[in-house]
Amino acid sequence: MSIATNARLEQFRQARRIHGGTLNLAAAALGVRLSRVPIPMRLRERLYRKIYGQKYKALNEAELDRPLSEFRSLNALFTRGLRPECRPIPDFDSQLLCPCDSTVQDVGQLHEGTLLTVKGIEYSLDSLLPTIDTRPFLNGAFTIFFLSPADCHRVFAPAAGAIHEILHIPGRRLLVHPPFQRKEFPVFTLNERVIIRMTTSVGECVLVLVAGWGVGNITFAHDTPLRLKRRRITRHEFVSPRLVERGEWIATFELGSTVILLAEPNDELVAAIARDDHVRYGQPAFSPQHTEFA
Repeated sequence: MSIATNARLEQFRQARRIHGGTLNLAAAALGVRLSRVPIPMRLRERLYRKIYGQKYKALNEAELDRPLSEFRSLNALFTRGLRPECRPIPDFDSQLLCPCDSTVQDVGQLHEGTLLTVKGIEYSLDSLLPTIDTRPFLNGAFTIFFLSPADCHRVFAPAAGAIHEILHIPGRRLLVHPPFQRKEFPVFTLNERVIIRMTTSVGECVLVLVAGWGVGNITFAHDTPLRLKRRRITRHEFVSPRLVERGEWIATFELGSTVILLAEPNDELVAAIARDDHVRYGQPAFSPQHTEFA
């Protein structure tokens, strides 16, 4: 049996397990399809607080960019924005920032062209970044950010710089939740993903946005002439690189997801976060040594 067929079966087994059976899985799949349906205003607050508070961790409503009742659908709330003052962006330029609200699954150095996770799963840069020249990232730094359903699912620029290329890699939608990751099914190379290649003041970096179960869309904050295909890699290389500010919103996930940040070697930068930290977008991920943090 091919790995593609095995991965398809594993995707179903994982989804059935996390939802507690086939019937619950079917109900969850229906919920995903209905997540964009507008909800009557009088029901919104009650429904949202039931979902976020019972099923998922309760939201900090003071951070939302508008009142809870103004989110027309569950998807609108899931892909919500946050008030800028709740996520201040440091003025210091020589840093790479966390690109999303998330939990740090892994942080470390690449071994030549290999990323080794705490789960013991090895990923080659060439398998993670097909069609991209991976030589600048040999022995560089990496961080894996896991976004739970309660996290803000927008992705932000880790530094000021320029976006040169965006790629879409079609694939499976295995669960990205760390407990479900297995060596037999290297989720970060089997799953659908979007790759954003950037240059910044601290060197080249890439963001790998890995889709998880139920994720049907990875969208961009600005118009991007990239037409996603289900069966082949698509890419767009900007003739004039798109300039972005540090902490600028660049993309959005729907439902579960993971972001991998890869950076070229830089002896001046050290990790400012640790495994299992819950982080917010805009806080330093890698900073020069001897930098003090508030």
